[in-house]
Amino acid sequence: MKKILLLIFVALATLGVQAQRTPHAIGAHFGGSTMDLEYQYHFNKKNFLDVTAGVFDLDDGFSLQAVYNWNIRQWPSWTPRFATWKFWGGFGGGVGFYDDDHGHDGFFLGPVGTLGFGFTLKDIPLTFGVDYRPMVAVNFGNNCRLIDAGFKNLGVTLTYRF
Repeated sequence: MKKILLLIFVALATLGVQAQRTPHAIGAHFGGSTMDLEYQYHFNKKNFLDVTAGVFDLDDGFSLQAVYNWNIRQWPSWTPRFATWKFWGGFGGGVGFYDDDHGHDGFFLGPVGTLGFGFTLKDIPLTFGVDYRPMVAVNFGNNCRLIDAGFKNLGVTLTYRF
């Protein structure tokens, strides 16, 4: 088992050198109102597109979100051998389906924002972050109403660059 873990670590470290130059990343976000799989496309060091798909309000629906983010500030010298720290934010939109226990169901649409703080490891292309992703949506369907469950979407993110 130790040999397998060592082999996986060496393979990730080897890929890490090449992966730092690629624009793609996949990962997961675990928040207060969403649990998502995510894909990121980094246009350059300053901005990236984050597309997520997952469950909304834990078990009441499904959502797709796309957010254009800016790396607002980076601190590569805080821990120069360990990681580059960064603060990012962005705006976008979300769509999905909502069905709760109170008879509210249907298609929803609304704006999404992001504010995050985290670090990317120097040797392995992993990014760990804490972020806030608020979303307010209008539910079109039975009992049309405003869905504000997305305001409690404080969570953690883990992405791998490849």
